[in-house]
Amino acid sequence: MPFGYKLNWSADVCSERKSSLTIILQPGFALYELGAVRPKNVVNVAFRNFINTTISTLTYWLTGFALAFGDGNGFCGLQYFGLVDLPHEMMAQCFYQYTFAAIASTIPSGVVHERCSTIAFVSYTALTSGFIYPIAAHWVATKNGWLHQLGFDDFAFSGVIHAMSGSTCLVAAYLTGPRMDRYSPDGKRRLIPPHSFPQMVLGAFIFLVGMVAFNAGSQGSISQPGDGLMIAKVTINTLISAATSAVTGLIYHRFVVNRYTRYWDPASAINGSFVGMVAICAGCNKFQCWGAFTLGVSSYLFYLVVQAAVEKLEVDDVVDGISIQIGGGYVGLLSVPLLKEEGLLTNPSQNTAWDLLINAGGGIVIMCWSFSIISLLYIVLRYFGLHRVSASDEHVGLDMTLHREKAYEFCNAKGTPVCLPL
Repeated sequence: MPFGYKLNWSADVCSERKSSLTIILQPGFALYELGAVRPKNVVNVAFRNFINTTISTLTYWLTGFALAFGDGNGFCGLQYFGLVDLPHEMMAQCFYQYTFAAIASTIPSGVVHERCSTIAFVSYTALTSGFIYPIAAHWVATKNGWLHQLGFDDFAFSGVIHAMSGSTCLVAAYLTGPRMDRYSPDGKRRLIPPHSFPQMVLGAFIFLVGMVAFNAGSQGSISQPGDGLMIAKVTINTLISAATSAVTGLIYHRFVVNRYTRYWDPASAINGSFVGMVAICAGCNKFQCWGAFTLGVSSYLFYLVVQAAVEKLEVDDVVDGISIQIGGGYVGLLSVPLLKEEGLLTNPSQNTAWDLLINAGGGIVIMCWSFSIISLLYIVLRYFGLHRVSASDEHVGLDMTLHREKAYEFCNAKGTPVCLPL
């Protein structure tokens, strides 16, 4: 289990260094989302990614760490609110857990870019990092958490962060509604291409570096016997799963989707790498390399199923975050009892079947937890008309209407400013 109560974080300065590397996931997210939106909303995306870090810092400091890792009951912690009386030896754990809370709260923002109101953004960010994620983390990663006691196995939080965030994304995107020009009057889905694919690729590269630290850091220490071997195993499995899923996506789109046009879809490889990285989190410490490879293929196929369901519901997802997080996160939970050494596939038994049942059911409970809380939030926001920006603001772009700033401005040969296409 990650961040376990028995780990001595204070004995390992390297744990905090890994935490510092994990936070690089934030600029990775930012660059990817900046490239995915249109030029008229780039400043707003940059603003929200930075503000997310500050909001999640404050809410996790006030309530998040206490609810997650303070002494309490099986549902939540009840100690260290505002970090009052927090022992110095728990500071490294607190910082590392903050990076996880920030990631959990920033994932939904990419899904509802270009039409989400600032009030809605601040509300779900604060609620996720200060309440929803910490309580789910307490269930799984503390000695008296009820899922932990049942045997729920989620090493680096495929379920607690990713599947949970995926359900948050689904509620936010569905209740916010699609962008105005996402669907034609006859209901056909329109393609809104990203404005900067190079930014998206660079963001994906940075994300991969952060994800290696994300999974390896979940060991909790690096100086204890066996830590080095385990971290090496986690790192290799993370890279294998990401690479396998990326190649699976690339092959599927080239030889199935685009078999007649014969063009290679680079976005399929990037999304595939994300799915593989998300899925491997739960069991990266327990798989042999063949298990990581198998998971890379199966996670992308599961992603396609979720993506088809999302499109059927006419949910507008700017960055495919719903299908990546739910598809990768949930299949990652299922993979632990199936693909781990002495797991259900290689050693079928009553115990391994129970492990599968607990991970499958626990993942559903975690997703229902975040789904219900965010649904209540959006019911209130929609009642007061605070869930999205006005139609005129969305048409002009949030950069000018909310910030009075332009991300880009080009001039023609006569020196007259020319904006990029909206």
